[in-house]
Amino acid sequence: MSYPKIIIYNEEIEIAHQQSDVDCFLYGISEHEQKNVRVLEESGTYHTLLGKACQPLSADELGVYVKHYLANEGQCCLSKIQQLSPQQAFDLLAIN
Repeated sequence: MSYPKIIIYNEEIEIAHQQSDVDCFLYGISEHEQKNVRVLEESGTYHTLLGKACQPLSADELGVYVKHYLANEGQCCLSKIQQLSPQQAFDLLAIN
């Protein structure tokens, strides 16, 4: 598995730089809930935790989630973020 990855769950994102980050994120999430977790690879592909291809987020959805994440991290001047490609998301999150 290559890293970094963006983990998407419950309309929020987390960044995983290594497998232990994924493990920490999943701690306390039931197996049933884990079925709703999506992973965005830097290549732009989306899959489940089991590696099965899944529905990608729209550019609008990804923009909202990234903007929310950055706001929680204390970033400002986010009003221009509307739609993002996967590559733009990785660039804005400075994880590529």
